Amino acid sequence: MPIKQIKMFAEPSPNAPPEDPHLRALHTVVNCYLSTLETVANALGNSCPQIGGLYRHRLSRLRTRLAFDSSPQAIEESCDAVEVELYEYAKKAAAYVDQHGIQLRAAISVLEEIVRALAQRQDFYGTRLRQFAAQMEATAYPTDPEHLQDVVALQSAGLLSCVESMNHEAQSLVTRMQSELAAVEQRLSESEVTDPLTGLMNRREMERQIEARKGAGVQPILLQFLLSGRINDEVAKQVAARLGSQFRHKDFVCRWTENEFLVLFQGPVQIALSRAEQIVPWVTGRYALENGDNVEVEVKVHLVEAELVA
Repeated sequence: MPIKQIKMFAEPSPNAPPEDPHLRALHTVVNCYLSTLETVANALGNSCPQIGGLYRHRLSRLRTRLAFDSSPQAIEESCDAVEVELYEYAKKAAAYVDQHGIQLRAAISVLEEIVRALAQRQDFYGTRLRQFAAQMEATAYPTDPEHLQDVVALQSAGLLSCVESMNHEAQSLVTRMQSELAAVEQRLSESEVTDPLTGLMNRREMERQIEARKGAGVQPILLQFLLSGRINDEVAKQVAARLGSQFRHKDFVCRWTENEFLVLFQGPVQIALSRAEQIVPWVTGRYALENGDNVEVEVKVHLVEAELVA
């Protein structure tokens, strides 16, 4: 069957299904495959967002491309790509879960130590307070007001010193606990590959991909998209959607900074530059916000060297 016919019926109108039974069967198979691809993408994204969000975005881009080109060659290539994506996802998700477990066990150990120290100090200060109480009960208070005031002032100073020491040590242990939790969160974030706002590749993963290319002796081809305008989270998400839709599945698209996106392009420099020039007008322009406002965004693109994007 000619490829042109396959493309024609990859996304047919529901009001005009193919009359030929073979074309109708092909239409059903292609649509089932696209539906399965979408389900797999969503499953990866939902099962482990810190890892799977990136793969959901990449598989969704692959599905969109296939909707326009469902030729046998494109479907075969997509199957190979999906296999690679699933393998990489499984590897990264397993590493993330293992790291998560290691960090949580380490954090629990530290927190248990802090809790034990806090309990010991509480017992210590509880004993001191009980001793103060016993001393106060056993004290023969003078009847002379001046001497009575001196005795009470001395006891009050002792109690205040005990309470202040108890509060200081408790606050110190709580601060240590907060620092440990923040450190664990930071260490876990280093294993994540997805930018939580846009669903694109995050900066750390892009840095790893760049270093992997360089380590393999391949000069990375990087396109730097610089945004100017009022770039809030809502605008950044829309820019990411437009930008991501314009690149192939095998091109890595990353949110590099708040107003900067980076693309690791797979192909010759000339094609990368030509593609970038075509994409800039699509990304530049007006973005509508949910509150009814409009934001004008200007985009400039540069070809940069890996050493210049640190």
